[in-house]
Amino acid sequence: MSSPRVKMNGFLITSAAIALMTGCVMTPPTSMPDPANEAPGDTAPHGDIPLPGDIALPGDSAPIPPDGAPPAPVTPPVGAPPASGGATSEFVSGASSIVARAGGPRTDKENVAPPIAQSTLLTWRDARGRERTMTLGAYLYQYDFTFSDGVNEVIRSANDDAWGHEGFGYVVSHNTQNGNSPLGKANAPTKIETTIFAGGHHAIYRVEMLYDRDKEAGGNGIKIPVVIEWMVATGRDHPIWAVNWKTGAAINPNNINFDAYRMDCRGPYGSLNFDGAADRNAGDAIGTISWGDFGRRFDTTDAMLTMQSPWIYNSFNRVPFVSATTFAVNAEMGIVRTLADDKEMGYSDRVVGRERGATSAVAFANRGDCTGFLDARAYTMPCVNGWPYQMMNFDWGVGSGKPLNEATGTKLLAWGTNYGWLGASSFNVFDYSATASGQGDRSYATFIVLGPKGRAAASGQPLDQPGDVALALRQVESLADATISNVTLGSVAAEAPRGPLSTQMRTLDNGYNDTYATHHLRAAADGVSFTFTPGAATAIRNPIFVIENFTSAKLPQVSVDGVAVAVNTDGNAGAFASLDAANQRLWLTLNRTVGGATAIRVAP
Repeated sequence: MSSPRVKMNGFLITSAAIALMTGCVMTPPTSMPDPANEAPGDTAPHGDIPLPGDIALPGDSAPIPPDGAPPAPVTPPVGAPPASGGATSEFVSGASSIVARAGGPRTDKENVAPPIAQSTLLTWRDARGRERTMTLGAYLYQYDFTFSDGVNEVIRSANDDAWGHEGFGYVVSHNTQNGNSPLGKANAPTKIETTIFAGGHHAIYRVEMLYDRDKEAGGNGIKIPVVIEWMVATGRDHPIWAVNWKTGAAINPNNINFDAYRMDCRGPYGSLNFDGAADRNAGDAIGTISWGDFGRRFDTTDAMLTMQSPWIYNSFNRVPFVSATTFAVNAEMGIVRTLADDKEMGYSDRVVGRERGATSAVAFANRGDCTGFLDARAYTMPCVNGWPYQMMNFDWGVGSGKPLNEATGTKLLAWGTNYGWLGASSFNVFDYSATASGQGDRSYATFIVLGPKGRAAASGQPLDQPGDVALALRQVESLADATISNVTLGSVAAEAPRGPLSTQMRTLDNGYNDTYATHHLRAAADGVSFTFTPGAATAIRNPIFVIENFTSAKLPQVSVDGVAVAVNTDGNAGAFASLDAANQRLWLTLNRTVGGATAIRVAP
């Protein structure tokens, strides 16, 4: 293909039609949600309806013809030196390799981010061998991809002309002392680098910047170095977004005490038309929303989100996440943590001891009372200022003028932590069962998941099969619970950097590095031999292994359960390998679904 596929949404339900079908009206936000509208910091705890979406509609979707030759890469890839594996390296790019191309200029439609003269188009092939392309600068401007809804192929383009705060993948941080919470995209990057490792099947797009709190009043001169990485791999659908806030290197000229000026983190942050709408005014209404902490899951249970939507918050959950669907179009966007059982994720001050563990139909402490957030209104949903992850909730903020029973087309999706997570000597974990340090390099990673909210088992059937967020949650559980045993050559890696460009190390469990959702081993004589067993949640599709201490410039020999597999031969190869020669790392994706104990051997 010579350019990214673009889906034109031929189907649109107008706000008038929605009102007729649901008895509820939808208008654009009456005022733009303000990230500074968050209130108080962490204090002690208190005590499918099948609808026509974009399914084989005129001008919308159609069977996808076989892909042609990949687009010609720029030389070198944008923002990076050419991938290299040594003078006699066998790691060469092929038709299924990742490609970086120069894109056109981009501007921020809300005039916060500096314009860029050239973007980067990063294209990879997913688990079905289809191309996906992200248009990147300091953050994500557009995402083009395809998926199957169980019956048809759907071509979708998610652009940044969306209600909320345009573009996606930048950082935001609030604090407990004032309204200072500048959008991270206001800062020009200090460095952008694209690295496609030799062989071309694994790539990292890295953005370095100073998060300047003085972009808004109340910043006190504080500037914190931030490193953001987007990681993609052949055979993996969803990109990873990883961040490292280097609080130990923060510029703090006024010696502000971060135990008093308590900061949180809301990245990745922003808005994309994940329903494929051409612009914000053509977008679908938000349907359902969901989020999960380390132990419980929240879901709205009606067809279209308002502040009077019923909900449940008592189902079991392990992987922190946040997601939203659209009402009429079969679309969903989610942010899914790459690690299970992480108690540090999510803002818990309102919901713990109240909504969490309950439903909207039962009594719980302070039900309907949001006066602690200076909100005297009564409504069904959790308090606007108290959602664990920031979304489109501030459309209904105090003073917005938006009726509580009115739907929204805002596509804002973001993350959340408790105050103090960033920089404080101590902060409360989500359920207040312990405290943790917010100092040093502060890092986590997430899958950015765009796709269908559901799939049909057959033509004419409802969309009652799992969507991409549900599938990603199960994959993360199995990745995090996977074990490596029977190591007869090499060893399991015991530690890894805390996050992107971190010099501080952390311990790995069974070699699992959540920064890239990869399992790490150390080679002996450029080889490893081990048994990999997924967790119980589900089979793992195309697991990725990183082999440290790999010094060879030759493609490895790979066998699975004693049978040799082809490496880098084409899109149907048994394994995809890339070489990071500078750091002596072999990146290896097994091009198969692993459902049980599997013997893997890598040899020079």
